[in-house]
Amino acid sequence: MTTTVYLPEGERRRSDYYVSDLALATLTNVEAGDTTRQFYGVAIDVGTTGLCAELLDLNSGESLRFLCDYNPQRRFGDDVISRIVYSQKGDGLAELQKAVVGGINGLIDRLVEMVGIERSAIAQLTVAGNTTMAHLLLGIDPKYLRESPYVPATNFVAPLRASELGIDLGEHVIMFLFPSIASYVGGDIVSGLLASGVYADDGLTLYIDIGTNGEVAVGGKDWIMTASCSAGPAFEGGGVKCGMIAAPGAIENFDLDPRTLEPMLVTVGMQKPKGICGSGLISIVAELFSAGLLAPNGKFETDAETDRLRKGESGYEYVLAWKDEADADRDIVINEADVDNLVRAKGAMYAGCQTLIENAHLTFDDLDRVMIAGAFGSYLDLESAIGVGLFPDIAREKFLYIGNGSLAGAKLLNLSRKMVVQAETVSKMMTNVELSESPAFMDNYMASLFLPHTDPDRFPSLRK
Repeated sequence: MTTTVYLPEGERRRSDYYVSDLALATLTNVEAGDTTRQFYGVAIDVGTTGLCAELLDLNSGESLRFLCDYNPQRRFGDDVISRIVYSQKGDGLAELQKAVVGGINGLIDRLVEMVGIERSAIAQLTVAGNTTMAHLLLGIDPKYLRESPYVPATNFVAPLRASELGIDLGEHVIMFLFPSIASYVGGDIVSGLLASGVYADDGLTLYIDIGTNGEVAVGGKDWIMTASCSAGPAFEGGGVKCGMIAAPGAIENFDLDPRTLEPMLVTVGMQKPKGICGSGLISIVAELFSAGLLAPNGKFETDAETDRLRKGESGYEYVLAWKDEADADRDIVINEADVDNLVRAKGAMYAGCQTLIENAHLTFDDLDRVMIAGAFGSYLDLESAIGVGLFPDIAREKFLYIGNGSLAGAKLLNLSRKMVVQAETVSKMMTNVELSESPAFMDNYMASLFLPHTDPDRFPSLRK
């Protein structure tokens, strides 16, 4: 017979912790036979648009399988504000909580089936998400997040049994949730800062977590300032006519023949195009703008000599792939409404970074590095992102991609209990700047609503 023991501090098999923490130890499960090799954990990133999950072997530290899917809460609204509003209607809060738990259960179902293990072998669960997603997962009323002075019901939640939330795991499985900082700066960025090591670095880092609820941080080992800017779902394929998450078939990169104006598409998995993911949207807009098909205001130049440019339901549109070339029931297009959604999203992110930097009495040139995080960060082309005005036009060697930082931090928590304490330490280092009450942010945002910006001096390499 094997007993599973939860020790709040220390490593699982060190005998000195069994002695010193014996009074704190809690018997959580009893299993028949020798099951020491069956010791698994699941790390979850609860995003506004998507859910990502990773199954880990806690004996070896190996990642066994990774999955992403849409957050089922999307049917109640694309962004956190619309979901907070929905939560106030009748049983809205319960519906939202049930939806995200259902999404998590669905991912766990698929993970255990793909790897071929029993659900009972999962020993712990770690979760990172923005403040609204954390409230909705826990079933806590989020209405105060959007009402001044924008104070969350809670920033820290003690470890609890996952089954108490409806997550289909054994009663012995403890869920660890990253602490939040403010209404719109949540555990996802705390998780990312933990995973990236920014909190312990001597240099000055700008950390950008790109998503529906964009979050940024600047600082190092002595101080960290954070802010949030609602970018909308465009970066994750939402609010785009032919948008989709970065799954097989999603257009992730784009090039244009300057003579014929014919496209060259690169898709995830090199499959027939199905739609456009966030990185693809940025690449497409940057290339169309560079080729002169898009004006700085995001409108198509309608006199271009190509049959791919046509009048559509939402203004002019450019055909990326004809129906018979695509794995879709229609032509895959990008239209002016899609471009406008991207311009607003990139404007919010750039203005958020600029305002935060200015609040620290710094400039972009003072940065030692810029870390790009987010579910689609590994697909993002740097020149395209700078070309549309999403990132500052500074030395390219300063940029570093870390992928899904939120999920990376959740994995660390799964593999080391000491990281639970470290996560709380990181959260206490962070000072939030409320951009929604900053006149400077609105000025910076309005100036960013062009390709790449209303001030060409901010993007000198593009002028060349």
